[in-house]
Amino acid sequence: MVAFDKRGYPHFMKTIGFHLAKEQLRYSVLEGTKIAPKLVTKDRLVTIDPDDVPALMDWFDTQFREILEQHKPERIGYRLTLEPKKEQLFTSEFPYGILNLLAHRNGLPITAYSPQAFVGSKLALAKKADLQEHCDSVFGSHPPYWDKNQKYSLLVAWFELP
Repeated sequence: MVAFDKRGYPHFMKTIGFHLAKEQLRYSVLEGTKIAPKLVTKDRLVTIDPDDVPALMDWFDTQFREILEQHKPERIGYRLTLEPKKEQLFTSEFPYGILNLLAHRNGLPITAYSPQAFVGSKLALAKKADLQEHCDSVFGSHPPYWDKNQKYSLLVAWFELP
């Protein structure tokens, strides 16, 4: 469903999606609507030493702030890791706490997506559609790092479009 502005024109939105993988922060920025999305940019950042948790949280805080300031999204989405192992708490769950706090402070809606939420019906496709392949068919290929982790960040940004 597409939102419309006061004049009856479709509201094109800018969204950002995040996915944290081992020692990596992936993000994708989209504009447009769910039906007509446009990839603005995507990136893969390698994290600092995961064993120094305070420094790692400072790194995530800095990166999230810079990314949000640079791209100025209207909505944020991110992919959760369910039942994380202890070390994953520091590399994925804690950083999302920082992201949620920044979203709150900036008045930005933010949505967490569990792995079970990655179904075709989110994009008006058959429930069991291959979303990874659908990313390629809609956006093409964008190396480097055009892999499942990057596509997770793209998908959560896409889910947030009107």
